[in-house]
Amino acid sequence: MFGSAAWRRHRAAKARAANERLVRDLCGRGAVREAEGIVESAWIDGLDHAERTDPTVRGILEREREAFHRATRRRAAEAEQDRRRLAALAEELRTGSPSAPG
Repeated sequence: MFGSAAWRRHRAAKARAANERLVRDLCGRGAVREAEGIVESAWIDGLDHAERTDPTVRGILEREREAFHRATRRRAAEAEQDRRRLAALAEELRTGSPSAPG
């Protein structure tokens, strides 16, 4: 049904579409991470304000700050992993062959 050239074009088009989906997914994940960071920062700021008005919330504030720091580290690790995936994808698109796994 397909000649070898048509098959190669078909496979290249499928690979290109998959790469475009991956780029959209990684960019979307970055936007979600950024939004999470903004929400958590606002939450911590609100707790800081609450502590100034009611000192009994100190325990809650300390737990939330630690959770915030853990989440920040997790998001940074995810962002670095996504950055590497995007760099590998860009290299693959530029050279036309998959890069070595890192």
